Amino acid sequence: MSLILLFSLQGCKNPFRTRESPTPAAETKGTWETPSQPENVLDNLLYAYNELVITNFDRCLCDSSFGFSAPEDSIKAIQDNREELFTDWDRNAEVRVTTQIFNIFKSNADSVGLELRFDPDPPIQDDINDSMAVLLRDYELVIVDMKADPWDTTLAKGTATFHLEQTSLNWWCICFWSDLPEVSGGYDWGDFKAQFR
Repeated sequence: MSLILLFSLQGCKNPFRTRESPTPAAETKGTWETPSQPENVLDNLLYAYNELVITNFDRCLCDSSFGFSAPEDSIKAIQDNREELFTDWDRNAEVRVTTQIFNIFKSNADSVGLELRFDPDPPIQDDINDSMAVLLRDYELVIVDMKADPWDTTLAKGTATFHLEQTSLNWWCICFWSDLPEVSGGYDWGDFKAQFR
């Protein structure tokens, strides 16, 4: 009897061996830095936008609380009877809008281009404490229509203010993002994103 049990166990996996970790369902692609510092989050945001990787973009935003505000763009939207453009812009809205942007630019890569640039010198010094941070970045979002002859380039320019908080893993994430155009009435990131809402 014990001989039969021994032969039957040889064909089975060892029940005492530790199991291997499962392979992640969807490997994260693109450039990603562990967000152990607030600046890493903005680097990741920049990489995600330029590489069109929505998973990495999504990981930059706080799960529980996120909001986007573009005050000057909101005023223009209200004047145009389109106040819904910037109303209740939460994490779901941000991810949905950015997914649309990335999908359109990926599927039309031969005819349109998108590049985000942050000025390496912040307009004011970063305000970072133990669990909260406020980082301002002047940006330029370059949108290129390669079907035009010559190519047509649109610039969205302004200053983004990112409020970040530290999570339970000691990673940082964006909890609030506001946007102002470089010049009053100018085309900015908020205007660009609103086109896809």
